[in-house]
Amino acid sequence: MKAFKNLGFVLVVMFALTSCETNPSLQKYYVDSKENNEFISVDLPSSILQLQEENMSEELKSTLQSIKKLNFLALQLTETNKELYTSEKEKVRKILKNDKYKQLMRMNSGKGSITVNYLGNEEAIDEVIVFGSDDSKGFALVRVIGENMNPSDILKLTQEIQLDKNSNELKQLEGILSSIK
Repeated sequence: MKAFKNLGFVLVVMFALTSCETNPSLQKYYVDSKENNEFISVDLPSSILQLQEENMSEELKSTLQSIKKLNFLALQLTETNKELYTSEKEKVRKILKNDKYKQLMRMNSGKGSITVNYLGNEEAIDEVIVFGSDDSKGFALVRVIGENMNPSDILKLTQEIQLDKNSNELKQLEGILSSIK
């Protein structure tokens, strides 16, 4: 009987240790940052994206339907938030170094960089993450959330996407971005 109690205790402790994720997630970072007034945060439905139906292949229609929403988070660099910018940029980089985020692309320039990562497997991506930073302007983090997105189809789609200029969401985003110049 005592052996069963000890085994039960060991199993409970092992379950507790393995079920707690110690690595911060991008989702948690995004939610936490939305509460900070220094950040600009906009959630956009996939309906903001439009393609001309007559020119669109079935493959591209399917790709567009695999996208559920876009999350946009940005931190504009100012004279008063340089330390915040540096620490927040490092937090995002640390999160994206987690093995669950696979890198598709990386580009560096003198002052800034852009990385494109994804969650899922190569045939069925569930999230594409674009992180760009510029040490004179700030950084932006864009999450494209969907189901079973195909990377090559997403790249084709980006070449044909047009934004719905009459959408309320786009007008709201333009208003926010123009107010921070």
